[in-house]
Amino acid sequence: MSDDKLIIDDNRVVSMHYQLTNGFGELIDSSQGGLPLLYMHNSDTLLPSLERELTGQRAGDHVAVTIYPEDGYGYADEELVAEWPRDQIEQSQQELVVGMRFKALGNDGDSKLVSVTEIRDDMVVLDANHPLAGQVLNFMIAIVDVREPTDEELASNMVGGENPLGPA
Repeated sequence: MSDDKLIIDDNRVVSMHYQLTNGFGELIDSSQGGLPLLYMHNSDTLLPSLERELTGQRAGDHVAVTIYPEDGYGYADEELVAEWPRDQIEQSQQELVVGMRFKALGNDGDSKLVSVTEIRDDMVVLDANHPLAGQVLNFMIAIVDVREPTDEELASNMVGGENPLGPA
C-alpha cells in the first residue's frame, strides 16, 4: 500500500506542533495549547539544521531533534555584551527591565536587537547575542500536515503572506 501523504521538501507548507527545551530540560517554547506552527520549508524561517532533520518527514510523524550551538545560534560572543550609561538607554515611555529586548544602533551604524541583562544605578548591560546562543536545543515535533503552497504563498515565500515567526 503506497503512502500518498506528501513528504516535507522544498517549498512545502508544514504544520507542526513542537516543544523546545534547552540542554537542562527547561522549557523554552511550545505550541501546546495553541495552534500548530505553519512555515514554508527551506524559506529561511527555521534553523537550517532543524529543516534538514525535518526533510522527508510526513504528516503523523514524530521527530526528536537535538541541535548543538554550532548548528544553532552559535556560541555567545563576549564582544556583543556592553555596558551603557542608563540615561542613554532609557526608553521614552517604558521602564527598563531585565529581559527586555529592543533595537539599538551599533557602533557600525546598523540596528541590532539587544537584550537588557543587568540594570545598575547608572549603567545598563546590553547583550546583542541571540537569546539562544550557546544553548543545546531539544525539539520534540509532531508533524500535523504537509501541503503544496498556494501561488500567493510561493510568490511571497511566506505562509499566508506573512512570516508567522517574525525575524529569526
